[in-house]
Amino acid sequence: MTFIQNKFIRLTFLFALVIMQLMLMNNARAAENISTAWLDSLEVSTGTVVSAQDKQPFWLQSNQHGRFGKEGSLVFTRLRLSKKDDEKKKMDWMYGADITGRTGSKPDVALTEAYVGVRYKGIKLSVGRKSEFFGLADTLLTAGPELYSNQAPNIPKVTLSTNGFVNLSEDFAINAYLAHGWMGEEQFMKNAYLHQKYLYMRYGTASNCTGINLYAGLQHVVVWGGTNRETGFHYPSGIGDLLKVFLGKAGTGNASSNDQSYALGNHLGSIEYAIQFKGCERDWILYASTLFEDGSGLVGAGLIRPGDYLAGLSLINKQPKAVLKRVNIEYLDTTGKSLNSDGSGSYFNHGEYYSGWTYEGFGIGHPFIMFDPGPNYRWFAQNWLKGANIGVALEFSNLFNPIVKIAWIRQMGSMYAQKPAEDMFALTIDNSSRLSSNWTLREALYLDVGESIKPNPAMLLSISRSFF
Repeated sequence: MTFIQNKFIRLTFLFALVIMQLMLMNNARAAENISTAWLDSLEVSTGTVVSAQDKQPFWLQSNQHGRFGKEGSLVFTRLRLSKKDDEKKKMDWMYGADITGRTGSKPDVALTEAYVGVRYKGIKLSVGRKSEFFGLADTLLTAGPELYSNQAPNIPKVTLSTNGFVNLSEDFAINAYLAHGWMGEEQFMKNAYLHQKYLYMRYGTASNCTGINLYAGLQHVVVWGGTNRETGFHYPSGIGDLLKVFLGKAGTGNASSNDQSYALGNHLGSIEYAIQFKGCERDWILYASTLFEDGSGLVGAGLIRPGDYLAGLSLINKQPKAVLKRVNIEYLDTTGKSLNSDGSGSYFNHGEYYSGWTYEGFGIGHPFIMFDPGPNYRWFAQNWLKGANIGVALEFSNLFNPIVKIAWIRQMGSMYAQKPAEDMFALTIDNSSRLSSNWTLREALYLDVGESIKPNPAMLLSISRSFF
């Protein structure tokens, strides 16, 4: 398909989205009568982003799954529809789609979600792009879990998982996940695969008002296989190689010398802990995580080590009439040399998989760890830093219930190319005004300031109409 044909299809699809939105908004009553046997959520929105610089501010990209791209100003139209599985049924199916048409200097379409799945009792199988949350962190106010945040576009996967936490006894539950994904063409290793798995455990009472819950988990991701776009070397990608990837084993004679010496592929992982203090009026959640690169990083029973951790604390207010709904504070420090037992390793960089821990040019890990571009889809993580963020969710009325977030990032280059410290601050005030049961107006302000960047204010304004 030629470049012109591709652009024509994208622009045609964007035009179709706009027409669909106008039709739905003008025929709300007809839409509300659509059978919900295959559709239980339908929402259409349109809006604009206006930025003073060509690059969007930090909080406009964090936790957005790449929805708004990277360029400064744009106009967008978004369509979301889905069917959830019925928990009352022994077996049911689900699907979802989230499509955003963007017009700016480079008009295109972002396919954030497109998946279908089935659940049988406590087990789920899904195929496609799906928005998921990975890690023990505040799902609403976090800047992002340390290993796998929601900054990058969703990677297409086949996943087999439990349906959240599944009880094995009255006090003990597990949450397990196994996935095979495709990293696509926009990698230094073209068409590499993603292997991902995690296991989280929870111990504690089932009561929502009293008791303590303890959490511990291990997450493991590997980018493997693919073809070196400069040399044409094909990295091992057979079933036997997948087993080595699963177990973190080294490659054999058909692998590169690096993969024969260490492990097959680019391995990353996180060890995570959390404790939840439950009350009828409020919950407190304290969590922490640390990273590792290969098996040697698990030495020391995965204890949180000074200079190498993400720590967070959240207060969740359960009182219905409370103005202060939620508070979160996090601190990230990557200045310790403790990824592996020998002090080696560099967050999200790799000596052969030069795209590092990125997807379609977006960092997959914590958003504080940013990437500098290089030739042939090389990306270099600026991973020597300290940072903190605070988030507050407030609710005054249907028209004014803002989420306020502020972040401080002290960037010091990368582990093997350190630079003088430079501070950056990022602020957002994001308000959703519920105009009626179906209409929502979103108004958001953003601002980045720092020692080496120009002040970058931005605004997002959108209107949404839900039909279910």
